[in-house]
Amino acid sequence: MCLKSTLSSSTTTAEKATAPPETFKYESSQDIASVYHRMDVIDAKKPAKFGPIAFVASVLSVPIWAIVLLPFTLLASTINFLYFNLGKLFTSNIAAGDDTKNDAKEELSTTQNCEEKVNIIPRDERKYDLVLFGATGFVGKLAVSYLTEEYGINNDKVKWAIAGRSEDKIKATLSAIAQELGKDYDDILDNVDVIIADTSDRSTLKGIVENTRSVASTVGPFQKYGSPLVEFCAKYGTHYADITGEVPWNKEMMRLYEHSAQQSGAKIVSLCGHDSIPWDLTVRYLSNKLREECNDELSQVECLDELVGGVSGGTLATVFESIDRTIKDFQWDSLWKKDDSLDMYQRLPCGSESGNTIVPDLPSTISKCRNPSQRFASKWCGPFFMAPINMAVSGRSVALSQGTNQTVRYREALVAENMMDAFVAWWGTILFGTAAINPVLLPILKKFLPSPGEGPTQSVLNDGFLCISGYGIGENGNEVESVFYFPHDGGYKSTARMLVESSICLATDEDRHENAAGGFYSPASIMCDALLDRLVETGSSFACSVCKSK
Repeated sequence: MCLKSTLSSSTTTAEKATAPPETFKYESSQDIASVYHRMDVIDAKKPAKFGPIAFVASVLSVPIWAIVLLPFTLLASTINFLYFNLGKLFTSNIAAGDDTKNDAKEELSTTQNCEEKVNIIPRDERKYDLVLFGATGFVGKLAVSYLTEEYGINNDKVKWAIAGRSEDKIKATLSAIAQELGKDYDDILDNVDVIIADTSDRSTLKGIVENTRSVASTVGPFQKYGSPLVEFCAKYGTHYADITGEVPWNKEMMRLYEHSAQQSGAKIVSLCGHDSIPWDLTVRYLSNKLREECNDELSQVECLDELVGGVSGGTLATVFESIDRTIKDFQWDSLWKKDDSLDMYQRLPCGSESGNTIVPDLPSTISKCRNPSQRFASKWCGPFFMAPINMAVSGRSVALSQGTNQTVRYREALVAENMMDAFVAWWGTILFGTAAINPVLLPILKKFLPSPGEGPTQSVLNDGFLCISGYGIGENGNEVESVFYFPHDGGYKSTARMLVESSICLATDEDRHENAAGGFYSPASIMCDALLDRLVETGSSFACSVCKSK
């Protein structure tokens, strides 16, 4: 195990508020082993274990899946697909399906560009550092609690407000949070500014964006509810962060509004939660470490994920919405019409194509971990369903990085203690995915799943964790490793913290941003050092070191 530079959380809340972030980076003397020690021994985090009964049940379900569930799903899904799409074959728009959709999008963009020029308040003169939109949702509530505990209410540290559709729901949420936090927060109802807005009513969105430096949004599914807010932030020069994991939607927002953001100076940064800050920063720091200390360029990276946590109704709603959109937005000519357009994640701010790319090396089944580290010598690995999204976001940062014609092979896997646990996790994902695309089974499945606004219990949020062990190899054979540890549930409690710190970083740390210009960015490509410092100051641990130098 390599022992070198590290970041680790140790300061008090008062110290966090006063210490300048520029002096924080790499001042801790701990090493990678110390981060693992904190997780395994001090915090006593334990991996998920399913046991032999779950393994036997999973094995016995394989023939049932193959003989009954899979054929039934294929039949039901095919009928459902044809129901929504067969008629498109017999319309006059057979060859113009995509053109019709694109015309609508271009019309939206043209409407935006033709609107009367807005009066933009300089960001340093605006009332708020951030406005949190979606405070009554599951992650939104966690974000309000975090803001209140960490930064207080509208003081000199951070000035913030919350926005949502229903004043009654917002007041009920604030009251519940005040009761949860204790009597010291009884004044929360009187002192938190509330903005009433709805993305379906464009006239209300100006009130969110015009007088704040940044907006943090938890309102998903974002492809259903998020687009107008991105448009207004881009137009009014307001920085923006959200917790979406919807990469196609993010690319479409780039296509429509990047020019506006560049003109206004707004920095639009999606995927600022569990999807996909931990992996994005890991890949960027491994690449930076190779470049700075070994004069080498990253060519291979592996992220091994150890995690325990729950799932919320909002996350599931996004999954189901994405499946539904994929079916209903299908166009037949996509089967034979070649798409020569530039991938938005490969597009540089100037409009040209980046020479830096990321290519997948993702596992499709379970196997023993092939990583040489002693920590993973006896463990097993399997596919992680979020890996394609994490790879795409990391690839966006690679495309915007300093390398020249750099190709990075990306591998990510979910770690399990043994073969049985790895199989149960992998097979459970397959069973859930099969049911999720079955239009007959999905309504039944939803009855047993959390609804939007519902999520893991407080004990699950506190006991959960996320740890990413990163390993990078350079073109010249130099090797680096890292570890990034989040001591609470990564998908929700840590996501709320990541979103808030991202939004504050966009609003108050502009002198530390990687790029001064407005536009669409990935988290690591614009906030890198400043964001990592904030995450470490508020609870995470991170370390990165050279393992082998040639």
